[in-house]
Amino acid sequence: MEHVTEGSWEALPVPLDPRVLGALRGLGFPYMTPVQSATIPLFMKNKDVAAEAVTGSGKTLAFVIPILEILLRREEKLKKSQVGAIIITPTRELAIQIDEVLAHFTKHFPQFSQILWIGGRNPGEDVERFKQQGGNIIVATPGRLEDMFRRKAEGLDLASCVRSLDVLVLDEADRLLDMGFEARRRRWRTW
Repeated sequence: MEHVTEGSWEALPVPLDPRVLGALRGLGFPYMTPVQSATIPLFMKNKDVAAEAVTGSGKTLAFVIPILEILLRREEKLKKSQVGAIIITPTRELAIQIDEVLAHFTKHFPQFSQILWIGGRNPGEDVERFKQQGGNIIVATPGRLEDMFRRKAEGLDLASCVRSLDVLVLDEADRLLDMGFEARRRRWRTW
């Protein structure tokens, strides 16, 4: 495993986009946390990464930053309805928090659209929002994501949209598995 000895963002083996660095400064994060320095270099090399760390350790930025960097480095830029990344998280509250952190970064990248899909909202409105503004990065709870895959009759062919997927994040994977995500994942293979 490649380690970054210094905690500065500039010490990463792959330089970050200046707008990402600016957003980090704006958020008051001049240095990486241990989980970020351990995982971001691997993530940026398209390696599978599993990290366990306490709340407040910087796990969200440890996947948000590589998502943006990977999508920025794509040879073929994403179209509005192409999904480049999906972040699945077990609860609405976590999904909202991740979406808010992500928004601090995507505001510097107008070429990327993000969308939040959680229960408690009108799924028909979610479909319309996706059709109108797209969703290159989806933050979703498992149940709502599964529901969106079944909305083809409403004009959302999500299976086609995810063919461009570069990154899949299972946030709080242990909790997702406890919730029965594994059974859902088996059903998704048919889509």
